[in-house]
Amino acid sequence: MASELCKTISVARLEKHKNLFLNYRNLQHFPLELLKDEGLQYLERLYMKRNSLTTLPENLAQKLPNLVELRTTVSFVAYCCSTQCLQTFDLLS
Repeated sequence: MASELCKTISVARLEKHKNLFLNYRNLQHFPLELLKDEGLQYLERLYMKRNSLTTLPENLAQKLPNLVELRTTVSFVAYCCSTQCLQTFDLLS
């Protein structure tokens, strides 16, 4: 993972951000750093537009329990967490 991305996620974890913007990062895979430990359990909105994601982690709902909005562009989603987790799931934006 690029050091800039690691730094962004670390700052969000330390400062307990409710919103995290990872748009236009050319990500091929969902950053697993987002799911480590309990540091981002307060995250409510995750913006990942214009990346190259093809799947989402199966444990997304468990690791980010307060996530109510995920905005991403994916060509194929192999798994999405339950609708109880996400109130908004935008595949096209």
